[in-house]
Amino acid sequence: MPEPHTTIFHISDIHVGEDGVSLGDLRKAIDRIEKKAKDVSSPLLVVTGDLTTEGLREEYEGFSSVIEGFSIPHVIIPGNHDERNYGSAVFEELFGERFKTYQTERVAVYAADSAEPDNDAGHVGRVKYNEIRDFFNSSKDKYKIFALHHHLVPVPHTGREQNVVEDAGDVLAVLDSTRCSLVLNGHRHVPWIWKLGEMVLCNTGTLLSKRVRGASTQLHSRVEIMEDSVLITLCHKDGTEKVLASTSLRL
Repeated sequence: MPEPHTTIFHISDIHVGEDGVSLGDLRKAIDRIEKKAKDVSSPLLVVTGDLTTEGLREEYEGFSSVIEGFSIPHVIIPGNHDERNYGSAVFEELFGERFKTYQTERVAVYAADSAEPDNDAGHVGRVKYNEIRDFFNSSKDKYKIFALHHHLVPVPHTGREQNVVEDAGDVLAVLDSTRCSLVLNGHRHVPWIWKLGEMVLCNTGTLLSKRVRGASTQLHSRVEIMEDSVLITLCHKDGTEKVLASTSLRL
């Protein structure tokens, strides 16, 4: 197998503030990622929301105290739990804009805030469509990666679907028209992968929450982008790993 030229460590749904979720466990998970990142090419940490449980300042500051000083580039966006109690104001204070972009010679990442106050469902918004198009269309020779908290298609084994992004169809049309390579999201606490045409959609699980579904456990995903392909590995809290998928990836 060829060496990856980009490795993304994808974490989501940390839920600092939830009973049983400790900053010590978060620090262990981040230390494990940082150690692994030293051995890979072009590492990037992508955090797709629900850093907190209630959007409270002390929860945000707890997460920030662990991620502070993290040595590899990272992109952090909020989730629906982070919007509670007007938590978006604290998010912006600590982590900057809620919509972010990141680029290297090989990848272009657009990270969108799909969360809204007092609404567990997701929404990207028509006002952002042209911005997404322009960003990806200007990155023609790079792998295009779209990150958000909510899922764009239903995730199996998660019960009744009520929280798919409200403008999912329009967002998917925008992404497909720009030849988006990969979508990364969290929210449902269940890892899953879809191939929608030539676009790969990858849902990761919860990093630390006890609210897991079925046989799922706490985990993060390692996404290794090779030339024309991607390898996605589930990295469980207990240190075990399992390949979720190895598939082609369009440029």
